[in-house]
Amino acid sequence: MKNLLYVFILFCTFSCSDPKESFKIKKYFSIDSMVAAQITLLKSNQNILKKTVQIGKNIETQSLSAQTIDWESELKIFTLLELNKSKFFGSLDTKTDLKSISYHPKKNAIMPIKFLKITKAKGELESVNGYYLDNNAAMIYTSQRNFKMNFNKGLLTSFEISGSQKVLFTDTTRFIISGTIN
Repeated sequence: MKNLLYVFILFCTFSCSDPKESFKIKKYFSIDSMVAAQITLLKSNQNILKKTVQIGKNIETQSLSAQTIDWESELKIFTLLELNKSKFFGSLDTKTDLKSISYHPKKNAIMPIKFLKITKAKGELESVNGYYLDNNAAMIYTSQRNFKMNFNKGLLTSFEISGSQKVLFTDTTRFIISGTIN
């Protein structure tokens, strides 16, 4: 994970600085790259996943061994938070402090990612929190999701996706999907 950070810093440092090229769009924290790196790490560590899914009042928990976990399928949902899409460039406000970087849509921006916060401790990824609101077809369908990922020394240790879905003529369905990695 550190190597990926160093490559990113080098890329930013040596990127083109010609005034004619000042129109180049700023790159944001890449969720896609982070998820891909975590998948590689988790596969190599042979971790076990305890996963709980709650839809409405129905709850199911299962433990998955390292051989049966499809990490790509488990973590793909987090790529909804990827900000490095051409349609999002210029639509985000960024707030940075010593421990975190937060992204919010600008006042008039229309985008499904309403919030993304990346927290680090001692240079290592500590948490990712995001909020995604899909209301493109608000008359028929709305869906909102809260995303949380927690890390220890840069390795994913737990995640949670919670939210609700509402389809025309149906009740709102609430759900929570959580996973603990050992």
